[in-house]
Amino acid sequence: MKSAWIGLLAAIIFVVGGAIAQDGDVDHGREVYAVQRCAVCHSIAGVGGRKLALDGVGSRQKPQEIKKWIRTPRDMKADSTMKAYPNLPEKDLNDLTAFLSTLK
Repeated sequence: MKSAWIGLLAAIIFVVGGAIAQDGDVDHGREVYAVQRCAVCHSIAGVGGRKLALDGVGSRQKPQEIKKWIRTPRDMKADSTMKAYPNLPEKDLNDLTAFLSTLK
């Protein structure tokens, strides 16, 4: 069941995402999204957690804002319940940001 859900999520993310963004590798960013289990809380195209849909985040947020949400979410919203990822490697952060930026 779990592997079927991950496969479905990966297929949807593949359709929604792009190939390579200016500051990162979108394909690797998709993998980071899956490995970091972002879909436990967040959804894309209706797949994933119900806390916050990420559809359109690339239109609403600049890449630096997306990075700040990932690294220090409480700096973006004081009462945020999102887990901070201060130790996410810089390449992973850039690639995840590139992927999320494609969600327009």
